[in-house]
Amino acid sequence: MDAHRSSGTRRALIIGLPLAAIAAAAFLVLGRDERPAPRARPASAEPGEEAIPQERDEPPVVPPTPPPTPAPASAAAPESEAAADNDPEARVIDRMRAALTSDPAEVLRLDDAASRELGESPRAAERGQLRVRALVRMDRIGEARSFAEDLIERYPDDPAAKSAAAYMGIHPRPRGPSR
Repeated sequence: MDAHRSSGTRRALIIGLPLAAIAAAAFLVLGRDERPAPRARPASAEPGEEAIPQERDEPPVVPPTPPPTPAPASAAAPESEAAADNDPEARVIDRMRAALTSDPAEVLRLDDAASRELGESPRAAERGQLRVRALVRMDRIGEARSFAEDLIERYPDDPAAKSAAAYMGIHPRPRGPSR
């Protein structure tokens, strides 16, 4: 009978101790108040006496600074519209970007018209990058790859040409003497 009693005690300890530890931890965590306790005035202190400030071990609480508020979208829009008004090619590129997902054939038409009107403009590589993406959307992969190779050869340092080449998995040949 003692063996039965000791196994019951052992079982209670095996189950009860972890539960008691969890309950104690929860009590400590949930019972902890983060705010400092208000300092009570000692009963011996008279209303006319000056209270002697006590030093605290805790650093003073400094409220966090709020993150900077972003500029409203309406403020950014006039800047891009002003840039588009001054640069006709920027308007074409904006229209090409807008048409890329819905009408990739329109991207090709816009690029063809811009190439005739503007020729080798400073943003020709950016137009070419959009053309490559439109060709891929139209499942004209070979043509897109050839155009991307041409872009990276014509504009080796342009970020848009590099992006088009990377999009097509093209690794440009290093410049300079070969080893």
